[in-house]
Amino acid sequence: MSNFIAQHPYLTLSLTALLLYILFGYIRLYRRNFTEEDIEKMEQIPDLKIYFKGEKKIEDAEIMVTLLNMGGPKTISEVRGFLKIIFCDELIIRFPFSSVLQPIFANGLVALRGKETERRYGLIGGGSPILQSTMDQTKSVEQELNKRGRNLNVIFSFNYSNPFPEETIAQIKSVGKKYILPLSLYPHFSAATTGSNVYYLKKAAARLYPELVFLKSQSYYLADSYIDAFVDRIKEALKPTESLEDFYLLFSAHGLPLYFLTQGDQYPFEIAQTVAKILDKLGRRHAWSISYQSAVGLMRWLKPSTDAMLKALARRGIKKLIVVPISFVTDHIETLCEIDIEYRALAEGLGIKDFRMSRALESHPGFINALVDCVEESLN
Repeated sequence: MSNFIAQHPYLTLSLTALLLYILFGYIRLYRRNFTEEDIEKMEQIPDLKIYFKGEKKIEDAEIMVTLLNMGGPKTISEVRGFLKIIFCDELIIRFPFSSVLQPIFANGLVALRGKETERRYGLIGGGSPILQSTMDQTKSVEQELNKRGRNLNVIFSFNYSNPFPEETIAQIKSVGKKYILPLSLYPHFSAATTGSNVYYLKKAAARLYPELVFLKSQSYYLADSYIDAFVDRIKEALKPTESLEDFYLLFSAHGLPLYFLTQGDQYPFEIAQTVAKILDKLGRRHAWSISYQSAVGLMRWLKPSTDAMLKALARRGIKKLIVVPISFVTDHIETLCEIDIEYRALAEGLGIKDFRMSRALESHPGFINALVDCVEESLN
């Protein structure tokens, strides 16, 4: 044994690390006190969509509607700090002994990816447009609620840039609201997105404003007005004399590490349901696919990847293509750079001569109506 260790030191270290990782996982699993909710998650039982009428009527003036999204760097100087916060998030990137090792991992990843990510943000104007887009959406939702006679205030909260959850909770406390209705700008639920947003808001509330009551928001990924907004955006990509039948439709969603699916994450299934309803509205039965983009690191992610799909479509002679950013409600680096610049260059290099991307929903009236309908249905 000692000779083997001497001859294969790196292999020995790797095997030791693997054994420690497995041991850590078992200890973490068996020392944890599981709640009934934890057990349901392990059994992959979804939210059963059962709602009960409350005994107490809640007044609109007591509620703060809060739109949720990830955020983004406003300038290139903020890019590395933004990346570090993301890579340190234990809810997104699972890492053994995370409190000790994850900051080291995050710093290493930022060092590797920082310069390239700064370059990519430079290609879209030097920062993310997500702040202004979310401000516009917030204003539009509040205005539409007020038009419908609802005296509701609307703010927004980001996970990885200002306003952070702590700032959001402090703002809600300062104006004396008793309830928060978190409304995700991720239409398709995942523990990595909506789940983490709500988790960090609750964590901040427990420390800063424990009396705050969280209300549950319904989903809107199948809402007719939301689907209609996508149909409009797809049709907007066409010129007046063109037919959609001449174009292949590729619905590109943000990727998700595969281990989330083993924990019952419904994200790809909700994506598929949204796409199916859009296709039904379009009367489309052929020439479409779903793919996933933005994978990071060596872990396994949802497939097929968007770049692999582009290569496969080119091999089959597709020349006209519309990419629909199906999981993005605002433009960001994933749409403006990854799809519209990088995938465009790849597609054109492969012989796809007419490459188009439909616009993100942004403040499309149909999307805003879907959000407002969701608020009203949730409060009813």
